[in-house]
Amino acid sequence: MFRHLRLKLTVLYAGLFCIALAFIAAGAFAVVNGNSERMVREQLKTTGIVFDRVWQLRFQRLEDSATLSSSDYGFRQAVATADAATLASALSNLRERLDADVVFLVAPEGLVYSPRGLESAPASDQLHAALETEEAPTGVLMIGGALHQAVSAPIYAPNLLGWVIVAERLDAAEMRALERLSAIPLNASAMVRASNGAWVSSEGAAETDTQIDTFIDRTLRAGQGDPDLLAGADGPAMALVKPFRSLDGTASVLMLRYPMALALAPYRALFSTLLAIGIIALCLLVIATWLLARGITQPISTLEEAARRLQAGEHVPVKVRSRDEIARLAESFNAMAAAIQLRERKITQLAFHDSETRLPNRAALERRLVAMLKQPRGFVVVAIGIDRFAHMRGAIGYAHASSFLQQLGVRLTQLAPNAPMARLSNDVLAVALLADNDSEALRRVQGLLANLEQSLRIDEQVVDVNVTIGVAAPEGKAASPGDVIEHASIALDQARAARAKIAFFDKAAYGDPTRNLSLMGDMHRAMDNGEIGLFYQLKMDFRSNTIESAEALVRWRHPRRGMISPDLFVPMAEETGHVRALTEWVLARAVEEQGMLADAGFPLAISVNISGRLVGDRDFAHAALAAVKGARHDLCFEITETAVIDNPEIALENIELFARHGIKIAIDDYGSGLSSLSYLKQMPAHELKIDKVFVQSLVHSQRDALLVRSTIELAHGLGMRVTAEGVETPTTFALLASMGCDMAQGYFVARPAAVGDVIIALGDARRAEAAERAGKASA
Repeated sequence: MFRHLRLKLTVLYAGLFCIALAFIAAGAFAVVNGNSERMVREQLKTTGIVFDRVWQLRFQRLEDSATLSSSDYGFRQAVATADAATLASALSNLRERLDADVVFLVAPEGLVYSPRGLESAPASDQLHAALETEEAPTGVLMIGGALHQAVSAPIYAPNLLGWVIVAERLDAAEMRALERLSAIPLNASAMVRASNGAWVSSEGAAETDTQIDTFIDRTLRAGQGDPDLLAGADGPAMALVKPFRSLDGTASVLMLRYPMALALAPYRALFSTLLAIGIIALCLLVIATWLLARGITQPISTLEEAARRLQAGEHVPVKVRSRDEIARLAESFNAMAAAIQLRERKITQLAFHDSETRLPNRAALERRLVAMLKQPRGFVVVAIGIDRFAHMRGAIGYAHASSFLQQLGVRLTQLAPNAPMARLSNDVLAVALLADNDSEALRRVQGLLANLEQSLRIDEQVVDVNVTIGVAAPEGKAASPGDVIEHASIALDQARAARAKIAFFDKAAYGDPTRNLSLMGDMHRAMDNGEIGLFYQLKMDFRSNTIESAEALVRWRHPRRGMISPDLFVPMAEETGHVRALTEWVLARAVEEQGMLADAGFPLAISVNISGRLVGDRDFAHAALAAVKGARHDLCFEITETAVIDNPEIALENIELFARHGIKIAIDDYGSGLSSLSYLKQMPAHELKIDKVFVQSLVHSQRDALLVRSTIELAHGLGMRVTAEGVETPTTFALLASMGCDMAQGYFVARPAAVGDVIIALGDARRAEAAERAGKASA
């Protein structure tokens, strides 16, 4: 909410002060208001007592006048004669003599006589009842729509002739006279209940505030004469209600009110003074807090700016003149900034330099290449691989090998001044050379090669230098430094594979690794939906001239890429760790389809290739045994002789485990790898398969023929059967038969086919043999 601390502190302290001031003002107002209410209540009580006394005195005066008039002989004679004119004159004289507002006579039969003459209307029942019940009742009367204070006196001559009623009007002047008797400026009013139940003034002005009606009714029901607060339309007031005694049933009260605003008026000056003092104090507090907060936040703002500049890589010392905690914080910040700057230099050194040789690393080279990619002139990245570096390091030691790299890096810097260079890996250095085309790049690299391969002296010892170079140029404007360096490293690998000293990056030969790698993501799906399947290549026995076994070969028909060669996806599966899942799937499918062949009447032994990556895996060995547990006939695992080289002990243990469980072992591709008689002697193999490289050149090469014959004799001497791979011609087949070979496998025998096609082909062959035998028998 607040973006500045000084504003936050100012608002906070001003708010707290306002809250405290509000509490003080509320407390003061509550005390003053309470005292004012108590004082007004007491004053109103006293005024009520005074009003009661005045009321009684007025009644006493009227009652004395009425009694005196009723005793007057002339008046009694006028009443006794019942002469209307005489009676009217007497009543008129009496009213003038008493200075009364109303004087009239009530006869015993209830008729009313006034100065105007005899009235035809009788007196009200309530008035007549009151006159008959009491000797001289007093109270209020509603006469002519106005409220009057009335007294009565009986007239005897000697019998009761009637009652004389003397009344004075309770008008506004009378109420003002009553108000002047009070010590406080209260408001007095006579209230009469109207026909609709509302209380109205006796002068006829209706009260519009319904709260007054509720207050009067509540007071009359409670029967208490104590003042209470009245929440009227004009504000709160202290009110006292005193009911009048009625002679004619008219409900009326005397209501005394004193507005609380008048009671609090003397304190307005005090409240105004307090408000002015509070406003002045608040202003002083805001100014003082603002100045104090600025003194605190100014150093903090300085620290914030310094921290922001430190984040941007600048180092600006913070200076604070005070000696308080903020000054100590500034000192700590300066120390921290200095330490960070020192560590940044060290981290930058480590981030962009090789820790072993202090030469720039790949990150430093990429940073330099970013600028070179923006220049109009072309360049190439040269990856320089040190041949047999691992053997040299083992011979001269790690320390001398590091010194060798340092000197070679210095030489490279001298040969290509100002050119970005780096150590990419243990045995690879790199440098970026300006070149507009391949010819210029080749010329510069050849000159670099000739100078780099000069001997170095390490601790008085001369060490020869042999390097291989890969060259790559940026491909298009979208090329990145990482791509160029990667292509140069690949070109180095391509040069080593071609046994060349210099090679440019060959994109076509490298292919699309991303596209090939995506195959691994499709492989599991392909095994589930039938895209990957097994083909079987049959093996023919030379002696019986029959098909007794077949090799299971995996094939993949991709929905978008068509048939994918096993030479592509099987090695990739081995490199990415998917080969185990593929091999377990092949084993399960081979066992299933072997049962299909058996059900069709062709119980063949099935051979399955086992990757050299899996031969030394104990978990796979147990999984493979579980997968082939339900095999209906013999199974053979074909394993290359090089499969036992990486981990010979575990590999030989697993091979022996397979053999103990009845699985035959075949040594596949014999002669194509690093053939070792030691492993040949240790492996419990049942079959040896001669690689097709020797078999296909058997007819034309006496040397290959000699090697094949010797291998057959060696395998037979070790108790193994021999299978020749790649038999494609009748001549080759006949020559192998003459050498004593046991089985032939190749296109001459049969092409790889799915299990359904194999069943059909074997069935056709069986029927042909049966027909041939029948023909010979009939001949």
